[in-house]
Amino acid sequence: MAKTDVSAPTQMTMDGLRTMEEQLRRAHRQQSLFIALNGFTSAWVLGSMHEMMVFLGYAFATFHAVAALLFSRRANVIAMRMGQLSYILSSTVLFLFGALWVSSGIFLDGILLLILGVFGVIRTRRIEDPRYRSWYTSGSTGLAQSMLARSNEVIASCPSCTSLLAIVVEQMTINDICPHCGQPLVPSARNELEQE
Repeated sequence: MAKTDVSAPTQMTMDGLRTMEEQLRRAHRQQSLFIALNGFTSAWVLGSMHEMMVFLGYAFATFHAVAALLFSRRANVIAMRMGQLSYILSSTVLFLFGALWVSSGIFLDGILLLILGVFGVIRTRRIEDPRYRSWYTSGSTGLAQSMLARSNEVIASCPSCTSLLAIVVEQMTINDICPHCGQPLVPSARNELEQE
């Protein structure tokens, strides 16, 4: 009765999805923390250079605090871009002042700033990972879509048992049933079956 174009992800794949989601949650917490830390460090560096730069340091710290807060809530693409901009700004400041301090003979502090600047650039690139972006903007559904579905499939849940399924929407018929619970995948099919 059911066609074979509905594929159920295996339990191992679902476990892999849960593991990946937990890893992304942990990475996200770290990203949010480091947005704030890089911002405050670069604000401190700016503020310590000269009395005239203290105001710029405060402004920098405020921007990074807001960016970290918005980014931590997984709000939307704008919050993601603010997080990236925060990393780029703080990494630029840290890298430039690190190079300046190394050339001035302040080796240890300069090298530490250079390392922080490089890690900020690496974290900016991690935000661009397709799985991270899918999870950040769409949660578990977006992550499942990016991990489990092939190019012509979408991830959907069974209307009866809520199992995640990879389906080809264009090929679905009212005769397709869930491989887990045996109920129709098209809600109108359930009504037609009950009327017969």
